[in-house]
Amino acid sequence: MGELSVEDFRSLVAEWVTSSIPSVKKREFDLPLEPTSIISVIGPRRAGKTYLLYHTLSRLLARGVPKGNTLYVDFEHPRLTRISVENLDNMLEAFYELSRPDPTMPIYLFLDEIQNVRNYGRWFRKRLNAKFYISGSTSRLSSKGVAEELRGRSIDYTVYPLSFREYLSFKDVAVDRPELILYNREKRGLVLSMLREYLRFGGYPAVVLERDEPEKIRLLRAYFNSVVVRDFANLQPILAEPFVKFVVQNYAGYFSVNRVYNYLRSLGYRLGKEKVLELLNTGVECFFVFPLELFAKSERRRQMNLKKLYVVDTGYPTALGYEFSVGRSMENAVMLELKRREKEVYYWKEYGRSEGQEVDFVITRNYTVEELIQVTYAEESVRERELKALNKAKNETGAKSLTLITWDHYSQQEGVRIIPLWYWLLEQP
Repeated sequence: MGELSVEDFRSLVAEWVTSSIPSVKKREFDLPLEPTSIISVIGPRRAGKTYLLYHTLSRLLARGVPKGNTLYVDFEHPRLTRISVENLDNMLEAFYELSRPDPTMPIYLFLDEIQNVRNYGRWFRKRLNAKFYISGSTSRLSSKGVAEELRGRSIDYTVYPLSFREYLSFKDVAVDRPELILYNREKRGLVLSMLREYLRFGGYPAVVLERDEPEKIRLLRAYFNSVVVRDFANLQPILAEPFVKFVVQNYAGYFSVNRVYNYLRSLGYRLGKEKVLELLNTGVECFFVFPLELFAKSERRRQMNLKKLYVVDTGYPTALGYEFSVGRSMENAVMLELKRREKEVYYWKEYGRSEGQEVDFVITRNYTVEELIQVTYAEESVRERELKALNKAKNETGAKSLTLITWDHYSQQEGVRIIPLWYWLLEQP
């Protein structure tokens, strides 16, 4: 493997110096402009990490930071396929030579897809005389991976596909006070229509901005193929596609190693059950799938029970041609929003009964239950079973509040807050 010289980096630095920063739509949160630690932006591919870096660069320039004091490098650039950690010094030399930064002001380095540089943490441990923003989307830049590489020197910001609030903003639909929409039939109808489209095609920014439905599906299929080919590349590639398709087809449902193992064996693949766990762990590390454990204070009981699996974007089932399920996509959207809100989440199931009551989400803090959330596709009324499950779970867990999320039904009943999904998604956490 040949080294990348200073000359190799000069063309990349020159491109940056002479280019303009792409205009971007604002997301819900901003990165700090004067960080005291390395800022690590993690999350799934295509969720908007790069554009968050561009937005941060634009904010810095607006504050008067000279462009020459900034550098953005994409380590998935074709010219950087041979990159190694030893080459990063050459990158800096080319930067200082061509950018000519103002020595009286800080340097801001934006390093995108940094996980492609093996052992990058060694370089950061040598140099902290600049403001660093790094990003990545695979297991090597998961929270755990960053912690191992940077040893407590970084602060993580996770970027998911657009929230529903961001989705409406990208569509230029202003919603300042969701409670007013309850009494505005026209605006309520528009928001419900937008919500259905959001659930069908998901929240990837490029997909949201695309008006043509066939093109939305083409983009989502390309993203799916990218997950299969790139994020599962270190495992048996032949198993990646059937496994990921199985997850997408069965999202918001229970995951069983035996079930997946038997499914893959039925397709003619030879594998052991440990390979199924490897595939699942890879899906978690690349932010494609989110497993949910049973709420139980016993670690043994949590591990013995089935997990529920949710996918990073509800557009994937549509893209792969599976039937659109409003109920399951609603539940998945709630799970993703709880991840954005950084909640500690489990599910609840009545103990000792295979067909017992269930509650979709248990929100806890240090295993103290704060809220129970049930999701149902209800428009005008709610089923007694949903309320019964919430109250039963409350008696067992001591939950402080109960929430039933519906499609478009709003009321208060038996101590349960009943709220439409669109309202809940638009509330400020």
